[in-house]
Amino acid sequence: MRELITPPDSILDPSTGAARAGSYRGELPRVDLSPFALRRLDRLLRHKRWTYVAIASDEVFIAVGVVHLGYLALVFGVVFDKAGRRLLVDRSTFGPPFAASVGDVGGEGSSARAWLPRAQVRIERPRGESRVAVAAAFRGLALEARLDSRAAPPALSAIAQAPRGALIATEKRLLLGVEGEASVLGRRISLDGALASYDYTSGLLPRRTAWRWGLALGRAESGERVGLNVGEGFIGDAECALWIDGDLIPLAEGRFTFDAARPLDPWRVRTADGAVDLRFVPGAAHSNHTNLGLVVSEFLQPIGLYSGTIRVPDGRVLELRDVLGVTEDQDITW
Repeated sequence: MRELITPPDSILDPSTGAARAGSYRGELPRVDLSPFALRRLDRLLRHKRWTYVAIASDEVFIAVGVVHLGYLALVFGVVFDKAGRRLLVDRSTFGPPFAASVGDVGGEGSSARAWLPRAQVRIERPRGESRVAVAAAFRGLALEARLDSRAAPPALSAIAQAPRGALIATEKRLLLGVEGEASVLGRRISLDGALASYDYTSGLLPRRTAWRWGLALGRAESGERVGLNVGEGFIGDAECALWIDGDLIPLAEGRFTFDAARPLDPWRVRTADGAVDLRFVPGAAHSNHTNLGLVVSEFLQPIGLYSGTIRVPDGRVLELRDVLGVTEDQDITW
């Protein structure tokens, strides 16, 4: 198992200019890419950054995201009904780059905003605060929530330098406490006591980027709060981890088995070492199939329920049954 160490004070080594690659227990420093990509055009075309928030309650799974591609913005909001196993709201829209912003930190002082006619989102954590304020307005969805990190385990941060000049920094926080409510198709839903995740990523990415990813938020059958983040591709095991109550445990890289022609059939989600062995049953999928010339996206994010086992290093075996979450299959040229 890899060791999680204290995050560095900068993502680049000032003496060599190399990325301080690794997995870290705690929040990222400021993501300053200017020394790595000196040309303004290079940063415009290759700098991608996003903030993604997911909230899982007993009734619904809500996901809101702001994605800034440098020359284009994408904003989305999704609500999945657990009992009905269906999407209640599924909205996404592109806009000009000036209609959205994602800051250069993922933790304290973070900010992501979008102000499009059909989508307004604000995700902010002021300096000195432990709470992330989330507000979103889409057709059919109005969300006001506060995500509290005081009783949550530490963040997982990762910095990776890949071939062809790619540099990626990401911060994941799971098992955040929630207060607030959502209005979904006119129905008010309390989110008090729900669990949330927060994902901030910023980097100079390759022209074509592909990955698979899985997220689960809920409780084990034995009562522990459990959060799971696993990926395959992208930066490998550096972003893979398990959160249990107050603990953060690194995991091996994920392995996803599914039928691409029938993506709503069950998936198998494992880790390379077999510690995680889960069956994921989608109920519906948020997807985006776009060809704008400069941007070609094949994006699929099924939402549904995880069941199976997770083997913990201390010898425990956690059993999950119908825990809310998502999987994702993405292949994007940007």
